[in-house]
Amino acid sequence: MKRRVHVTRRAMMIGALCAPSLVHGAPLVDISTGGSLFSKTSYSPPEARGQGLLNMFSDPEPDLAPDVSLAPRQSPLLGMSRPLRLALSNANTGEKMTLNVTARVPFSPSEKRKLDHFLRDWRQNEIQEIDGAVLQALLRVCEDVAPEGGALNVRITSGYRSRKTNDLLRRMGKKAARNSLHMQARAIDFSLPGVPMKTLSRVARQVCPGGVGTYSTFVHVDSGPQRSWGV
Repeated sequence: MKRRVHVTRRAMMIGALCAPSLVHGAPLVDISTGGSLFSKTSYSPPEARGQGLLNMFSDPEPDLAPDVSLAPRQSPLLGMSRPLRLALSNANTGEKMTLNVTARVPFSPSEKRKLDHFLRDWRQNEIQEIDGAVLQALLRVCEDVAPEGGALNVRITSGYRSRKTNDLLRRMGKKAARNSLHMQARAIDFSLPGVPMKTLSRVARQVCPGGVGTYSTFVHVDSGPQRSWGV
């Protein structure tokens, strides 16, 4: 009787270890994303794989101290040394927008309104004017990595975020700071398809005067004080 019980337990253990490979071919630990069958790590697209265990160890946006004063909001100065043609896509809604940046020429009011709408809180359909300083940071990164001709694809993960949406994300266990600068329209999360995350992170830390956070599938830039986090 004892031997039969022992065999049954061993069979159960083998079955448990094999189960992940039988359920949609999911491994116990996916070393390409840091996720696993039992973790809450979300699926990342193929172009974001191969970035190591970033999902498992990346830090959320750090909350700023209450006494930190932020610089006044700016109009986008756009001191680009060359023209840029950016094909923007919203990773959440599928919306697309082409942004033509003329060297050393600011956005027209109509272009800025379109961009603010594109970067709105899509969950609440709420629009806020994006701080020009964070737009400048995004454009400087794009200028640095864009090929000759200035054409570049830009995937936006998050722009302005209302308090209601920010609280929702926190309840869902997402890595959102309690007082995220997204809520002040001072932060943008984005990626550049075809540009490795390590390269994107390095360039952002070199050219952005504010905060830079590196995550598994995007980089966060903001117009707060200079700081960096993530892996």
